[in-house]
Amino acid sequence: MDVYKAALSRRSIRRFKDKPVPYDALEKCINAARLAPSGMNRQPCEYMIIDDEQLLPKVFDTITRWAGQPKPKGTLLEHTPKAYIIILINRALEAEIVGNQRLTIYDVGLAAENIILVALEQGLGSCPMLAFDRDELRQVLNIPESYDIALLVSLGYPDESPVAEESTGSVERWADDQGVSHVPKRRLDDILHRKKFQG
Repeated sequence: MDVYKAALSRRSIRRFKDKPVPYDALEKCINAARLAPSGMNRQPCEYMIIDDEQLLPKVFDTITRWAGQPKPKGTLLEHTPKAYIIILINRALEAEIVGNQRLTIYDVGLAAENIILVALEQGLGSCPMLAFDRDELRQVLNIPESYDIALLVSLGYPDESPVAEESTGSVERWADDQGVSHVPKRRLDDILHRKKFQG
């Protein structure tokens, strides 16, 4: 898949088919993530793959919000992620703070985008998440205190096809009568500045 087309077509997926994700596909995502740019080349990010049928619901239970709203009950449980990649920060390898900037946070974002795009290339949908109970997840997965739990990426084969559209002012997601999720995005002309800031 062309990288530019992948970036344009990628949407966050929250409904997944009941189909397991091959381990090789997840490992490929992490192999791409480990080669992402890293501040001072410290490479503090480490990764966990969760694809065990007994662990998946336990990880799902740690999620506190879904699409910016309190996590719903009921039918959502039929379409839960079939795998997770957790991005951890090994504090012992973390770069020093530069100008009050924690460089590692940028490392996490760069690695996550590689995961998301490589997943898409393999036909997988994904959704990066920050709204989860880190203490509970740490306990469930026996993650040492010397690691920060930075990001949870849910993965699986998509069971929905969200549509991106140009924003007319609001960026609130909405669903049409067929249940298709519409995701307003700010127009290129509204966010692009050339030579001098124009606002």
